[in-house]
Amino acid sequence: MIELTFYGGVRQIGGTKILLRSDGGSVFIDFGKDFTLENADFEEPFSPPFHIPSLLRVGALPDMPGLYRMDPDRPVDGVIVSHAHLDHAGHVPLLSPHVPVYAGADTRELILIRSEMGTRGWANDFSLTDWRTFTTGDVVEISGTDIRFMPVHVDHSVPAAYAFIIEAGGKKIAYTGDLRMHGRHPRMTEDFLGALKVNSIDALICEGTHVAPEGADPEADLVAHIDSVFRQRMGESAPAAINLPCSTEEDVQAQLSQVIRSAPGLVLVEVAPLDLDRVFSVWRAACDAGRILVLPSRLAYIVHEAKRRTAMENLPDIRGCALYLSQIKKRADIRRVEEPPDVEELIVGRRAWEQALAVRWVAGGGLIFGLPQGRRAIRESGDRFVLCSPQVMKLLAELSYDGAVAAQPIAFILSKIGPFNPEMAISFNRLRQWLAMYGCDSYYHVHVSGHASAEDIARIIEVASPSRVIPVHTRYPDMFERWHDRVLSQVAIGQGILID
Repeated sequence: MIELTFYGGVRQIGGTKILLRSDGGSVFIDFGKDFTLENADFEEPFSPPFHIPSLLRVGALPDMPGLYRMDPDRPVDGVIVSHAHLDHAGHVPLLSPHVPVYAGADTRELILIRSEMGTRGWANDFSLTDWRTFTTGDVVEISGTDIRFMPVHVDHSVPAAYAFIIEAGGKKIAYTGDLRMHGRHPRMTEDFLGALKVNSIDALICEGTHVAPEGADPEADLVAHIDSVFRQRMGESAPAAINLPCSTEEDVQAQLSQVIRSAPGLVLVEVAPLDLDRVFSVWRAACDAGRILVLPSRLAYIVHEAKRRTAMENLPDIRGCALYLSQIKKRADIRRVEEPPDVEELIVGRRAWEQALAVRWVAGGGLIFGLPQGRRAIRESGDRFVLCSPQVMKLLAELSYDGAVAAQPIAFILSKIGPFNPEMAISFNRLRQWLAMYGCDSYYHVHVSGHASAEDIARIIEVASPSRVIPVHTRYPDMFERWHDRVLSQVAIGQGILID
């Protein structure tokens, strides 16, 4: 017999933390951030949580003595991480160094690469993390317990994502993590379905991001209302969306190629920061159009380090791509008297990771654009470039800093999910303000989700044929009841469920 306790991820999307206990030991499955909960009480950077007790106070962390690095012990025997997204791994740095963290080898590298670009602090310090890595198909024993698991790679919008089949207390638990069947690597998800077929699954913990009734999401209604208000405020200048339907990642690449080939000037594409499959699609589309892909330093660092430190395929070739270095002012103590107060540096004064990236980028055959001269080259020869960034608004502001805003036309492509909460809706409106300033009266939305469709979730449940289904990563667990006659849809945070 085993017990499952859910500390996040039920009746919500994200924040997944699932405690599995057997008579022989215990592990957490994922240990992610609950952005909705944390954003309700804190605001980065103005009123961030002060330390771990701040998160405990609002219920963002399980209140378990010894679990965290401020008072370290070993109340559980390990944490198993499915993939690198923060809503599944974002609270791993807070864990006690006595609690080992099991992750895919490339998953660990992606987590570390992302952390290396931030200021190291209590919420972003992996120096004491006890990593134990695996690859797909391994059988991993949790030391000192009767728990073991088999990781199976799956396709998701971040590489190196895994699902698991976990054995404990004489039971088998399958956990999908986040997965899809329409990405660049559907075969990987099919491998997981193959593993489900040959195992007798007692409980399937299944994601359901897209399991939802049509038009019944109150937060989506609120986002649509905010969008309507901003459109009324902007009037005729509000850029309108042109939705280009896509079913697969190949469709996305084809649509990107078509838009980029036909665009008369500069093309800017906004992507999610760890969606490296999408960055690859943008690169291929840029190459098809005879353009140079330009990446800002944070995204370039992820791409470069992933190529250097992981076994990931389908990453842009550094040779011929450009690194864009954002504005940085020369320090007052080294600025010459005759120089203006906004004179810029290219390399000096940047953080160590960014300086090292610039050196390695050039050594790998890449180009560098920065300073007023680099921005001018992009503005005046926009039809030669595609800028790909998680923050296009910042690029638009910089490109117009010391030159004509509309020297050439621009095309904007949103290639990630659109705003889905009020904060994102407000932020996206700022981007539309900049697009309007550039004379852009419409933009393209070209995207497929990182999550399985409802139809594919139904297929996964059918293939697994589990004794019971536990929906996670969904606001509508009740809707799973159409696919299985034993769905545990009323699970509450902190509630223990016995699997016997």
